[in-house]
Amino acid sequence: MGLGGVVALGAAALAPAVAHAAKDDDPTFVDPRRRQLPPTHRFRLGVELAYMRLSSAIDADSGKKQRFHYIPLLADFAYQAQFLKYMMVRPSLGIGTNTSNTLEAMPLVIHPQIHLGYQGGIVGAAFGYGFFQPLIQRKDVVSASRGGLGEPIIVNNHHVGGELSFTTRVDRGALSVILRVAGVRSHLQHFELDKPKSWRAMMTLNIGWYFGDGSKQRARQKARRAAKAADDR
Repeated sequence: MGLGGVVALGAAALAPAVAHAAKDDDPTFVDPRRRQLPPTHRFRLGVELAYMRLSSAIDADSGKKQRFHYIPLLADFAYQAQFLKYMMVRPSLGIGTNTSNTLEAMPLVIHPQIHLGYQGGIVGAAFGYGFFQPLIQRKDVVSASRGGLGEPIIVNNHHVGGELSFTTRVDRGALSVILRVAGVRSHLQHFELDKPKSWRAMMTLNIGWYFGDGSKQRARQKARRAAKAADDR
């Protein structure tokens, strides 16, 4: 083995010790070989797209059936707090517009939610409750540009369901993908149809960014531990 090989083996052997020393000397050091737990407090900004199937109507002249859908696209603002090491709570507020063929009947929506559950370094699972309300409702309105039949509206929409999330740390933040399935209880109105307690499924995809990697929080914790150790001495 040449001199270069000996140097390489020595460097590899010393790497763990160097990393350990750096971690002890610098409270903001993050060992890339270890998956860090989520910070205690962090803000999340996301984009959310949901889908829900609504009622249909039949054109009396042509006999053609038209199915209506509800597909809101929202900007989602959330705050997540970590507690008991692996548990989390995340209240959020979504604001956006409807992108489906019920746009004219329900163009704008506001959507508060709260989720509670498990959050590990990568995977999370939670149970949630939410309420969304179209800010404008125009029952049986017909699209001036697309034509078609009168559109339905849904009001007083409460939902419960579960989510599965995947989070990966990127530099000073984290990329997050959330998949949700929920049951929605709402009041649907469409022509003579009036169903105040109807249930339907809603599927949601949410892609967001968590700001902050927890380095400042770890630094504060280490400083408190050092101050406590000094007081004990």
